[in-house]
Amino acid sequence: MTGLKIGYSPLSTNMKSAGDRRRLVFWAEARGHSIVTDLTKKVDLLVVSENSDFNSPAFNQERIPIIFDLIDAYLSPLNRIDDLARGVAKKITGQISGRIKPFSHHVRDFCKKSNAVVCSSVEQQEVIRNYNQNTHVILDIHEEIPMSNFSSEHRKLFQSQHILWEGLPATVPGVGQISSVLSNLAETFDLHLDFITNERYFQYMNEFLERDTLKLLKSNLAGLANQINIFPWSPENLVACAQASSLAIIPINLSIPMQRLKPENRLLIMWRLGLPCLASASPAYSRVSLLAGTDAVCYDLEEWKLKSARILTDRDYARLQVTNGQNYLHENHSQSIILNKWDRAIESVMR
Repeated sequence: MTGLKIGYSPLSTNMKSAGDRRRLVFWAEARGHSIVTDLTKKVDLLVVSENSDFNSPAFNQERIPIIFDLIDAYLSPLNRIDDLARGVAKKITGQISGRIKPFSHHVRDFCKKSNAVVCSSVEQQEVIRNYNQNTHVILDIHEEIPMSNFSSEHRKLFQSQHILWEGLPATVPGVGQISSVLSNLAETFDLHLDFITNERYFQYMNEFLERDTLKLLKSNLAGLANQINIFPWSPENLVACAQASSLAIIPINLSIPMQRLKPENRLLIMWRLGLPCLASASPAYSRVSLLAGTDAVCYDLEEWKLKSARILTDRDYARLQVTNGQNYLHENHSQSIILNKWDRAIESVMR
């Protein structure tokens, strides 16, 4: 299977978003296939992202197989009102044609229509298989981030300590859930909270009502405003901040299905950077922490407090988590493993 011409409806117009460059784009470049975003051109197959107009005539071509790359848990909406509002907004803004219906129904119907679905976690796969049995779990490829050794220069008690958070502003409120833990740590350590994220964001549908991320952080971390530092996302900034940090954190709001069902990518990235990490006990983080033999998830504020303090003061404990985490990466998340999974997904519709 060489030299395929793949019609792609991407997440971002320039295909630079993580969901593009770490997924189909990386695989196609590595395997020598070409990607075409002009869907009027003749192609061998179509790969469709979750930002697409699922009712587009471009997806009705005879004998052209379709793969739906469904990264997020849109089949598990927050509630019916939120689900319908998303569908209405996408219709009004022209993102989706056809009749108005809850967005999860658009996603469900396209899962049924597709020849295969690619998702990013086994938890999502269980839901998707109700609508398409040919479903493949494929995580992002993180080769743009270098594999780094655990730093033995963790700072000692009472010295400056940096805690790293990386992600999109939409998940910042999760940090607010452990603000009391961070405030407690700030009483003991000269604490710095480094956030690798977008400095501005849109509150609705990544398009409407632009907001300032620093204001959002300060509203969620009352009393810690002076400890907050924001760095625009880039591989270079991520690596530099990781080298200066002693701990990474991924607190999330588990009551929001879209966040609770996120895959384990962020945890794997922190291990890749050589950083110990603590995360909320989502299904993906709990599963991977157990499989890797780490103690990386926190079930309540007391665990956040105790484990954070231990990582900041016990270098052997911190090193063990990174060692076990990186062993898991080598065994389960190498470039060849991810590329082979894409091979199998593509092959499953080209027979």
